[in-house]
Parts: sequence; structure tokens; C-alpha cells
Amino acid sequence: MNINSLVPDNSEKGTGLIIKHRGLYLFQVSGRKHRTEFGERFFAGIGGHCEEGEGFIQAAKREAVEETGKAVEIIHSARTDIVQPDGSVVDTIELTSPAPRMIYEMLDRRKDLPEKEPYFIACFNAHFADDTPFELDPEEVSALIAIPEELLCESLERKIALEDIISSGGEVVAGSLETGTFLFPLGTAAALAHLLKRAKELSDVDDDV
Repeated sequence: MNINSLVPDNSEKGTGLIIKHRGLYLFQVSGRKHRTEFGERFFAGIGGHCEEGEGFIQAAKREAVEETGKAVEIIHSARTDIVQPDGSVVDTIELTSPAPRMIYEMLDRRKDLPEKEPYFIACFNAHFADDTPFELDPEEVSALIAIPEELLCESLERKIALEDIISSGGEVVAGSLETGTFLFPLGTAAALAHLLKRAKELSDVDDDV
């Protein structure tokens, strides 16, 4: 079984990368071209929309170079969770390599679509292929942030700010983020937060038994 067999043919498709930076989770922060409320930005996994005729892996590698200036290597995941828009996991399966960590169905937020269609994101574990400097396009990506697991999970309940990132041991890895800007998770970031929160809740239950 492969990814394409799980995603409807007529759906919109995208990719996102789950990358660790010094033990923290690395995300991109939306750039100038993305419309959000004043004083707010979203953060998401490095990645984006699959172009016509483009596969998930190809799209993930292209988007990584476009958004960060760096190549990535995809890491096969032994398990793939199928995640619904509310964060619930409906199935866990094994896919042929290289398999994503999750396939997430989310609402497509793009303004130019007359109707909101299901948007499936294949979220892959990955790491950067080298130590070359990041090169960000401010129109696309204003910053790269690294945040700890606990703060990522908290972002599902409240918007976080730069002060939250720094005080929790996170950092702005590249680019810049204005003090007082509030951030909310989207796409891969939201799906990963739901998975991590769910895993912690299950672990807490096991500890109580």
C-alpha cells in the first residue's frame, strides 16, 4: 500500500516536514504574502502544495529548498497515522518506504477557492542534508522557530508569542519575529501537536493504572 491509495484522486494535496532542531520541533512562520489577523501569524511544517503531476516526496524536497534554501533527506516512518481535521486518529497503518509519519486531512484556507475542499497533507519525518545557512524569502517565510513539545501542545489551546518561545527554551533559528506577534499552528504543526498531546494523555493514563 502507498500514500496515493489513501488520498482521493480529486482532492487537493500537500506536504509537510517534521524536523527536529537541537531536540526541538522546527517550523516555518508565515511570510508577508499570507493573510492573517493583525499581529498574528501561523506556523506550520516546512512544505506546501503539490504541483500538477508532482509526487509527495518530490514536492516536499522542492518546497524545502524554496522555503529554506536547504535540501532535506526524507526519513521512512514505520507507522503512519491517518489524522482527521479535529486531530483524531482514525487508523494507523504501514506503508511502503518512504512512508510519512501521518496523513492529515485539513480545511484548505486558500482564499481563491470558491469552495473549501478536503486538503490532504503527507507529513514526513526529515532532516537537513547539510549545515549550509538558511536562506528565507520574507514573502513566503518570515522566520524559522524551534519550540519544545509542551509549548507545541499548548498552542492548540492558546496562541503563543515570541516571549513564550524564548521562555520555554525555544528559539528563532532564522529570520525575524516581532515581539508580541501571536502564533497559531496550521497543517503539519497542528496535526503533530494533536498526536503528541494524545500520546501524552495515553501515557498519563498508563501511569495511573
